[in-house]
Amino acid sequence: MIKESDWKRFSQLKETALDRYCERALADCRATMEQEDRSNHERFLDLYQQLHEADKRLEFIFDGHARSKALDQFACMRREGLIEDSELEGFTEEFVEKTRPLAW
Repeated sequence: MIKESDWKRFSQLKETALDRYCERALADCRATMEQEDRSNHERFLDLYQQLHEADKRLEFIFDGHARSKALDQFACMRREGLIEDSELEGFTEEFVEKTRPLAW
């Protein structure tokens, strides 16, 4: 179980991270739609696939708001680059360490 202060900070940053995720997904969609070297049908199919994958990833990272999921969700957010280093301030050292993305 995570500490109350970490839970509150996590809850605040989750919305910010979600907004960043959606902003990136929409930028990727715009780039796909602007590929003039591809037919409309090809772009449509690419866009459909892109949205499907982005939705599955969004669900994996963000669905459910429970303390039991907070560590895993925050680790995913950090791995995806949705949390800036400066935003780690205010979390306990334990929370920051437990959510540190693993190196590949």
